[in-house]
Amino acid sequence: MQTGMEAAQARAQAGAQAAADAQEVQATLQALLAALDRGEDALEPWFTPEATMYFPFRNSQALLHGRAAIVARFARMNAQLRQTRAAPPYIGFGMRDLAVEWLAPGWALATAIFTFADQWGRRTLLLRSDEPAGAAPSWRIHHLHASNLEAPTSG
Repeated sequence: MQTGMEAAQARAQAGAQAAADAQEVQATLQALLAALDRGEDALEPWFTPEATMYFPFRNSQALLHGRAAIVARFARMNAQLRQTRAAPPYIGFGMRDLAVEWLAPGWALATAIFTFADQWGRRTLLLRSDEPAGAAPSWRIHHLHASNLEAPTSG
């Protein structure tokens, strides 16, 4: 039987682990945004093999299935950006209002606002950690739903 002190210590440890995992999720997303800003096409490390994604573009309305399809769509986007912009950063991403919810061990739901140019984008991500228990998580995107908005006006 666990004492009150042991239970409090266990809760504190769980809270500290959740905070550390949230920082790793944030670092993963910031690294992905930096890679996109640099126009990198090798985005495989950020996605699970069976990942799915909705892109926020009118010419990509269907759900993409699989890491290869997602990476290929990003490569097409990057090629267009390299034609229209002289040098990185190609997009100029920012991220705000990140919230992480723990769904189960190794699974997290993240929501955030991505900012770029005169637009904002809402992002909802389901992330999975493939590392064994006790190891530093390596978070990968399992599903990404992206929608873009115009910059908000006051009111």
